[in-house]
Amino acid sequence: MTLVKPKTGKNTKLKRTTIFLTEEHHEELRRLAFERRTSMANLIREAVLEMLEDDQDVREIIKEKQKGDQKYIPLEEVERKWKESHKDR
Repeated sequence: MTLVKPKTGKNTKLKRTTIFLTEEHHEELRRLAFERRTSMANLIREAVLEMLEDDQDVREIIKEKQKGDQKYIPLEEVERKWKESHKDR
């Protein structure tokens, strides 16, 4: 997991937002931040960034698939090939 620190340059505009967590989630997040020696806000930014990157990857795959690009292999095919190659083990 990469460390995401807010940029403090003049062109960086951070937006404040509020989230509500259960007590259990808040405590786990606090514990994890302590163990990793980072802030809870940084962990949340990392999670959001990862989710946005995953979403962008999915959108790109869908776009390429619609164009007929065959460089992407469906997960089902990967799983099937893996099972076939490991069935004798």
